[in-house]
Amino acid sequence: MAHIGCKYLDYEDHFPGCELITIESHGWKYWQRGKVWTEGPGNEGNPKNVQFCKKRGRINEIFACINSDEMGCYEAQEEGHE
Repeated sequence: MAHIGCKYLDYEDHFPGCELITIESHGWKYWQRGKVWTEGPGNEGNPKNVQFCKKRGRINEIFACINSDEMGCYEAQEEGHE
């Protein structure tokens, strides 16, 4: 079963040091940030698995944008949109 996430989720490859991960059994995608973002001075405790939103920026929860109950700005993607 594929999830239809918010249309503002950003999956374009323009986040250096981040890898787009797909949970194959569900088709859900999220970003895994590399050590440059999560380790070292000033970065300790930064989240590794995140979403990026075209409206809000980084979201520290990978499942926050699945349905309208999670985020007030949620708008469903059109079906068939990747």
